Parts: sequence; C-alpha cells; structure tokens
Amino acid sequence: MDRQLLKTFVAVAEAGSFSAAAPRLHCVQSNVTTRIKRLEDQLGGALFERGRGGAQLTQLGERLRYHAEDLLTRFEAAERDLLDAASRSAPLRLGAMESTAAVRLPHLLKALTQACPTAPISLHTGPTAELLSLVWQQKLDAAFVAGPVDASRFQSLVGFRETLVMAQATEPSATAPLLSFRSGCSYRAVAEAWLRSLGKSDTRILDMGTLDGILGCVEAGIGFAVAPQAAVTAYRNAEALRVSALPPAFAISETHLVWRQDSAMTRAHRTLCDLIARPEGEERVSVG
Repeated sequence: MDRQLLKTFVAVAEAGSFSAAAPRLHCVQSNVTTRIKRLEDQLGGALFERGRGGAQLTQLGERLRYHAEDLLTRFEAAERDLLDAASRSAPLRLGAMESTAAVRLPHLLKALTQACPTAPISLHTGPTAELLSLVWQQKLDAAFVAGPVDASRFQSLVGFRETLVMAQATEPSATAPLLSFRSGCSYRAVAEAWLRSLGKSDTRILDMGTLDGILGCVEAGIGFAVAPQAAVTAYRNAEALRVSALPPAFAISETHLVWRQDSAMTRAHRTLCDLIARPEGEERVSVG
C-alpha cells in the first residue's frame, strides 16, 4: 500500500472530516478526496461515510485503521533506523512543557544541533499528560515532562530540578483565580494540591494557552500563577511581579526526559541524553 494514501486515511480518521485533515497534510481538500478514492478503489470498498457530522469510519475503515497505524509506525521506525545507520540523520521528535521549552531548552537544543547537524529536530509543546500520551503512541520520540514517571512504560533521565513559586501582581486580590494551563499540566496539579492544603479547593481556575500569556495576565492583576522560578525570572517584566515561595512539600519539581522502554535510540537521542547528563549547570543532574 502507498504510504501517502495511508497517512491521508489516518489523518481523516483522526480529524473527523476531509476538510479538517487537509491542513494537517498541507494540501487542499480535493487532494484528500482523491487519495481516499484511490485507496477505496484498491481495497474495493468504502472507508468513510460522509455526512453533516463529518466522515465516519465504515467497518472496513475501522479494520484498515488498525493496520494502517501499525504499518506507519513500523515504517517510520525502520526509516529512522536506516537513516541513522547510513548518515546519522534520523529525525528526533521532541516534546516539552512550555515553560521548559521557553527557559531550559534553547541552549540545550543549540548544542544538540551543533553535535548532530544533519538530524532534523522538531519540538511539540504541551502539558505532561498529553506529552506522555504522544510518546506512548510513538508520535514523539521523547519528551520533557514533570515526574514521577511510570518506569514500567518509560525510560527516563532527570534533566532539571525546578523550584516552583507563586507569582502575583504587586497588589494581589484575595479572590483572584489561578491562571494555569489546561488539565494535565503537572504544575497545575501541584497548585491544586497546595490550595487544597490551605482549605482553598474552591479557588477558580482560568485555563490559558501560553506561559507568556499567563504571566502577562498575572502582571495585569487578573490572577495568580504557580510556575518554575526560572520561568518567572525570565519573564520580560519580572520586576512587576510579586514572587512568593511555596511550602517545601510543593516547591520542588523534577523535569524528566522520557521515552518508551521498547524504543530504539537514534544518535541524536543518545547525544541529547549525553548533553543532559553533562554537569553544565547547578540545577542539572544526571540519573542512570
């Protein structure tokens, strides 16, 4: 089967419609329709039922999805292995929490690209729960997440120890909401646990999409945030924020680089682990 056709099929199945799949595939909807029609002609049956609710998989489509995802995963793994063996240019798909990407990764990724100049490196940001799911689904090769880590599923290396703080406006409101990333964010979980310990479990939470947006709203007096001290210090108007320490039980968070137990490491992945383990900073530690 044609790999491009299978990728198109999986994109439609995940997006739920031909039109929503097109931007993911960087093509127009007519191309998506043509590819699905070719695949249906090859298999001799309809793969989707199209209606107002989008594109729903047929019984044949459900069976193909099971095989297609497995075939694409195996193909990509084989391609990475061969690229690594032939030219050391296998790509590395990384994930990271946004605060880690903004504050901790620039120098690390610069060193990685210098050490592995032919290996394409991509970065996806998101909360810990989402990143762990993407690594497990093999859509990311490795990700920086907050611990603890399930050792039965993932190998891990401690990259950074973060000190979490509360950031407020200089004149905070007693009824201000917590500004945080959506559910699945580890720092949000810490903040909620801390608030429960204070008897403030009814504190309102406003979901936001970026760290810069969160701290900007904190500066504007809209709410307060719990974030790594390094990220708060690096904020463009850090002097406008009032920063308070969290109790010791909630203040320390370890950031781990994680990958699947059964995944094969490429040269770029191994180099990244070596760079992390190298004692270049006071807060960077190595774990076997």
